[in-house]
Amino acid sequence: MKKKQLGVIGALASAALIASAMLVPAANAASRTLTIWADDQRGPQLTTLLQGNTSIVPGYKINVKFFSSLNALQSAWANATAATAPDIYAGALNLDSDVQSGKLAPIQLGSTANSFPSGAISFVSSNNHIYGIPLDTDGAALEYNKALVPTAPTSFASMVNYYLTNKSAKGLTAGLCTVDGSWEDVAVMNALGGGAWDISKGKPNYSTVEVNNPTMISNAKTYLLGADGKTNGFWQGYADPAPEACLADFDAGKIPFAITGAWNYAGMTAKGINFGISAIPGVKAGTYGAQFIGYTGAYLTSFASTHGVAIGARQLLVNWFASTQGQLAMSKLSQRPPASSAAVAAATDPNTIAVGNAFLHGQPQVDLLLNDAAGGTAWYATISSLWSAVLTQGKDLSTSADLAASIEQKDFADALK
Repeated sequence: MKKKQLGVIGALASAALIASAMLVPAANAASRTLTIWADDQRGPQLTTLLQGNTSIVPGYKINVKFFSSLNALQSAWANATAATAPDIYAGALNLDSDVQSGKLAPIQLGSTANSFPSGAISFVSSNNHIYGIPLDTDGAALEYNKALVPTAPTSFASMVNYYLTNKSAKGLTAGLCTVDGSWEDVAVMNALGGGAWDISKGKPNYSTVEVNNPTMISNAKTYLLGADGKTNGFWQGYADPAPEACLADFDAGKIPFAITGAWNYAGMTAKGINFGISAIPGVKAGTYGAQFIGYTGAYLTSFASTHGVAIGARQLLVNWFASTQGQLAMSKLSQRPPASSAAVAAATDPNTIAVGNAFLHGQPQVDLLLNDAAGGTAWYATISSLWSAVLTQGKDLSTSADLAASIEQKDFADALK
């Protein structure tokens, strides 16, 4: 799987913001403890923000316990008992499995849910119930070289038209570079009307494979292929391994558009590239290609009720973890865009705002489905082979897409058992 970690994208709030999150007057002295478990990435951040606090949830003292690694956290969680378990779990887990086993409890967000994009809410939901708060995001957006294209493209068609019109005069080697390979291919496929699974109704339908969606096939023939059915040269970086080679041409001004994340921004800035950041546009203006977005959640455990602190744990999740103030404070320390659209709107760093807005159009990265290989190959290898067959080897698009879809139908069906 190709999943990158976001690099530094700039300060989001002052130290005063973090401090202010801890200064809510307490009505009563803390008498009970709320225990949070977290991994080695978010644990130190939550310790800085919450450890020992007695004012965010009056009547409760917050205790943060973090583990040496995600594996250590998940191992402890797998073996948790009522005597040892936390009240809030912050990190990656198998949501459906933990819901079925009774280890998680639902929460009511009410209008607070409107502060998050539908993909983020979907990530922390199971069987139409919400079990946690999305914390931050990890994904990719569209970068455009302002020396070539001064403003963000409004449609996929406009990107292709720019390339075809200017490739000779400006010495362009391609129009679009998906810097991180097949992980980002889904954004292009979705922009063209297809993708991994159906997300057209806002809530993912994982049983409907979209790899060979007729709309995508038609649009791909229009925008990615020439009259001879072979590549028109617009798209590079679609296949693994080492697709990053086309990043050098983007840096050199030979490719106007790239899809990548903040781990490459510092290098672009150091090279003096004036680039903009936006969502990946769809074929029609006002539509977007949904890149896979990795979220992290903070979840209410059923053990909180056993410990007699469920009310306080819910208040901490809804009133702080889901708040604009809390999201910005966490984002400042994690250096990842907040999951909340309200927090993105309140941010001050231009890159954070741009990336956060782009991520609002993303979709959850569901590793359970994407890593299943019951059909012979898992998603990333299957999609890499699909576009290699079409754009490198010149094979028929419809036939290749049908083959890839048959593989993914088996993968997804197996994962959903």
